[in-house]
Amino acid sequence: MNPKDILYSLPSLSDALPGLEEGSTKPGQQVLELHEDDWRQIELVAHTLEASIEKDMRAVARIHQEHRQGAGFNTLHIRKEVPSPLEGTWLTLDELRKDLGETAAWLDGVSFQGKAGRVAGGFAVKQPSGLTLYGLQRGGRIQVLALRSPKGLTGAEGDIRLVAGFATRHQLYLVDWCKVDQFPPTAAYFQEWLSGRS
Repeated sequence: MNPKDILYSLPSLSDALPGLEEGSTKPGQQVLELHEDDWRQIELVAHTLEASIEKDMRAVARIHQEHRQGAGFNTLHIRKEVPSPLEGTWLTLDELRKDLGETAAWLDGVSFQGKAGRVAGGFAVKQPSGLTLYGLQRGGRIQVLALRSPKGLTGAEGDIRLVAGFATRHQLYLVDWCKVDQFPPTAAYFQEWLSGRS
């Protein structure tokens, strides 16, 4: 097959994947298992990084405009402008636990399909609606905070309000890279994002 004929299902990927924890395993653990391509596709980003967000957004928009072929894309954009999405913030897992409340189910970590171990420093928490937050932490300080929403998600308004409240206090944009969407940290805008995915 001619490499030029290969189509990508996504217009953009994150530049780097996190490493795996040495000696870690998944059997018997409750983990969020992701395809590598899904890493950081929808995430919260510090508002101070708006200029960097815009650079990557423009590049992804060009992929949509100039490189769509049928259901796929003949090239993709590797995002490099926002390597540290929460740079300049001080978010902690303890604070997130408090904000999400007792109904949130904390998992044993994050893993990638086809990989034996768990992501080093990875965490994941599933809300009652099925909306899941995941990311990376070091010493309890959150470095990446991303979202995963199952198709057809319903009854998530309360969960969205909790996430939006957390984002508002810390001035974090909700960025959906592949859809080239960026939402200010308010419950109404976050709900608008969710309704577009259901």
